[in-house]
Amino acid sequence: MTKTTRLRDVAKAAGVSLMTVSRVVRGERSVKAATVVRVQHFLQKLGYQPDPALSALASYRVKGRARITGKVLAFLETEKLPYNELVLSGARMEAAQLGYSVESFPLPLSVKAQTQLARQLFYRGIMGLLISPSNEPHRLEGWNWSRFAPVSLGALQHEPPMHAVAMDYFHGLQTAYEGLREMGFRRIGLFLREDLEARTGHLWLGAYLATCKPMLTPLLFSRTHFAEQALQQWRARHRPDAVLTIHPDWHERLVKAGMTPAYLNNVSCPAEAPHIRLDPAHIGREGVQFVHRLLQKRELGLPELPKMILLRGEWEPGNILTGGT
Repeated sequence: MTKTTRLRDVAKAAGVSLMTVSRVVRGERSVKAATVVRVQHFLQKLGYQPDPALSALASYRVKGRARITGKVLAFLETEKLPYNELVLSGARMEAAQLGYSVESFPLPLSVKAQTQLARQLFYRGIMGLLISPSNEPHRLEGWNWSRFAPVSLGALQHEPPMHAVAMDYFHGLQTAYEGLREMGFRRIGLFLREDLEARTGHLWLGAYLATCKPMLTPLLFSRTHFAEQALQQWRARHRPDAVLTIHPDWHERLVKAGMTPAYLNNVSCPAEAPHIRLDPAHIGREGVQFVHRLLQKRELGLPELPKMILLRGEWEPGNILTGGT
């Protein structure tokens, strides 16, 4: 069966065009996030595999660089989060294009367990590590880093410092704020669960405090408790006409309270709502590309000057009425 035939099978199963499937496989950003997830589901379900010759070419395309010995990358999962599944899906798609596979491993918390996992991976020839997005920074002390090429996926800074790929949260909030201003909204609030805001390295909060004028007191609530009364009191005090958030489960209540919700990412947000669009799978893809370059150049170990690749989302104004002036 040829590659084209397999892609056509995927397109038929997913109910999309062959061109759309091809764009998803190439990692192009022009495809809607929901379509990407659907196509990736059928790519995996139908067992699509890229042409081995093309995968080999991608793996050895940089002339004169050292050959890669390991064909497996490790995705070290800090927590079981739906967001991480989307990131992992993107990592696996990109890895397949470059001739790798990606295996997921729970990241142990103890130094002893980390050391045991590091030895297991080393003796299997696994050198490329992807540290999954996390709700809190971790201390990774049980690793002989000279044997591995690690890349963190997320804005939180783990110890020791390493290369990272993350959404540009600061720019995303600024872009969403300016987008709402252009739509006529003037009193724009911030409504976020505090632990999810913290996983950005507090870049959402920092961007809000630095950018939004007038700056309304941010409404940050805990994972375990939030009183409806607190929202009503906050609304009565600040009179926001729009609110920056990531919580679709609060959408109807925010609208009923007279606020237009705008989402700082497009994960599960209502299709008609204004939002910043960046498929989490792109973080996984970019992380794999980063690890691939490190392995090709044999740059194992911790970097002297860690780099962070920031992926900027795109503003989608949605389909709502504009605010007042």
